[in-house]
Amino acid sequence: MQSTAPCSAPRTSRLTAIVCLSTALLPAAASQAQSEILLVANSGSDKIWAVSPVDGSIISQNFIPNTEGKLQQPIQAIPSGTGTILVADETRKSIFEFAPNGSYLRTLASPKQGVLGAYSLCVRDGFVYFTSGSGVSISEGYIYKVALEGGPVTIFSDWMTVGAPRGIHVFGDGFMVGNSADDDLEIVGPTGAVSPVPFHDSDGVNSIDFPQQIKRLEEGQIVGSAWIVAGFTSPYGVFLFSESGFSNGFYSVPTSPRGCHVLENGKILFTAGTQMRTFDIKSGDSALLFEGGSSASFRFIDSYTPSPPCTGDLNGSWIVDATDLAVVLAAWGTTDPAADIDGSGLVDAADLAVLLAAWGPC
Repeated sequence: MQSTAPCSAPRTSRLTAIVCLSTALLPAAASQAQSEILLVANSGSDKIWAVSPVDGSIISQNFIPNTEGKLQQPIQAIPSGTGTILVADETRKSIFEFAPNGSYLRTLASPKQGVLGAYSLCVRDGFVYFTSGSGVSISEGYIYKVALEGGPVTIFSDWMTVGAPRGIHVFGDGFMVGNSADDDLEIVGPTGAVSPVPFHDSDGVNSIDFPQQIKRLEEGQIVGSAWIVAGFTSPYGVFLFSESGFSNGFYSVPTSPRGCHVLENGKILFTAGTQMRTFDIKSGDSALLFEGGSSASFRFIDSYTPSPPCTGDLNGSWIVDATDLAVVLAAWGTTDPAADIDGSGLVDAADLAVLLAAWGPC
């Protein structure tokens, strides 16, 4: 929690702080419900959608509304592990961080730091690892690494002679990465070295072709399988793999899948261009869940549970700022529980002191 004073007045001068902040009050934003959702990147409208983990029904088409205009072609949105959301944007070649209310917080990686591409990402041991995607040429295939707290972006794994890294997922003490050049699922060790023996050696004809999102299955979700991977090119499908990389077959779908996720109702949710669809494992039927038309290009799917607001964050924006101060001032002298930060039964100077001490990002 940042405890920097909100303006140049001394921390002991509460009245001065109130005066200088009251000129910059912002409209209140709605807090997010604290329950699991699925984040779906929509590179057609450059927003992050939220759908139900139960049946894939739409919860919000503007979970991250891109008000700041940072996003241009988001591919994947994942939880950072600290309550915020990280988004990989292919066109911007950047990794952005957003608050749970969808507001932009900062840029973790961008071309200014030498990044040539940003496609898929994951978090491990306090670092963000992300793939460059196709890049401009095969010689620009990299997996990058940057600390969650910020800092320089480094090349973790050089794919100059390997191919084009796409989907990435934590695997063992390293990572599993989809290679869209030879269609293999590669194993990348903790030092960034790519194993000469892939997790799955695909022929690109009968097996997976152009692997996209890689997901680990929960135990018992699909009997006999440990991994599910979206195969973008014919044979279009959602492919299953054992823990040892053995292909358990695939679910044939009518159009190119990019993202995949097993819903709580047992069906597979997958994205396919302008569509979100489900596949019924039992019946073998694929059903259209949503058609977005020209304003949709759905990508990867990842679960996220918004964290509760921190102390002083009264509107759930993941930052204690002038909006929260406005709530306290408007309720001054009342028993309004929404502004009674310390729970004393009265909104007073003690609540103001707590808010000012917590000022800044959560």
